[in-house]
Amino acid sequence: MAFNLINITIQIEGTLSFLPDIDQWPRTKDRKVLQCIYMKNISNVTFTSTGKGTLNGNGNTWWGFPGIGYLIREENRPKLLEIENSRNILVENLLFKNSPYWTFWVHNVSHLEVRFTDIDNRRTNADKHDIIDMTAFNTDGFDVTGEYVWIHDCNIWN
Repeated sequence: MAFNLINITIQIEGTLSFLPDIDQWPRTKDRKVLQCIYMKNISNVTFTSTGKGTLNGNGNTWWGFPGIGYLIREENRPKLLEIENSRNILVENLLFKNSPYWTFWVHNVSHLEVRFTDIDNRRTNADKHDIIDMTAFNTDGFDVTGEYVWIHDCNIWN
């Protein structure tokens, strides 16, 4: 968690892989899972990479066995990235991979640009959606609320 960050660049080179062990995942006192990355009240922040930095949420462990995993965990899965009440955010040259739940949730934002950033939440390497791929429930794409939002040159598979 990060609060009140101002005028910084977060550069991801390589892969940032989040804990695949569900039992060890950080939780609140009432057992709700915490997000992979959560930021609030940030401004003038850039998330970037010189190549294609990857945030891997190891979603396949959270999705569980096709058709059954969702019934067990329902909505209690971490979002890969959540940012709220923030302004002047740039996200570029990243790959969000295998999100356990919503991939990119930015709400109450002003002046957000997302470019050359991809989302890939698939169970198999097949270039089609089959019944197995469809069981990566609620991984979404870009969920955003706010003003002055520009998302371009991105690819989404979920």
